[in-house]
Amino acid sequence: MARVPYLEPADLAPENRDLLKRNITLHRALVNSPEATRSFLGLARYIRFQSRLDPRLREMAILQVGYSAKSPYEYSHHIKIAREFGVSDDDDLFLRGCCTSAGGFADRHRA
Repeated sequence: MARVPYLEPADLAPENRDLLKRNITLHRALVNSPEATRSFLGLARYIRFQSRLDPRLREMAILQVGYSAKSPYEYSHHIKIAREFGVSDDDDLFLRGCCTSAGGFADRHRA
C-alpha cells in the first residue's frame, strides 16, 4: 500500500502536468512534490543520456541495488532496460548470486 497518494494529471496544476508524461507509479507518487520531481527527473535524464558511465554497467549496478534492497519494482523495471544494453541471463544470475562464475565480466563489472 502506498504511503503517499498516486496522483493523476488532473490532480496537478496545469503547469505541472508535464511531469506525468510517463504516467508510471513512481512518477505518480513523486509528483506530490512537483519541484522535487523536476530535480529528480533532471538527474535521471543526466545519468541515462549524458553520463559517461557505460550503460551496461549502469544497468547492472541498478539491478544489483534493486535485488539487494529487495525491491521487486526496481528490479523488474530495470531488467527490461538492462536487456536493451546487453545484460544477459548469465549476467543476471551472477548479480543475484545464483552462480559463482563471473563469466565474461570485466574486473570493473565484478567490482
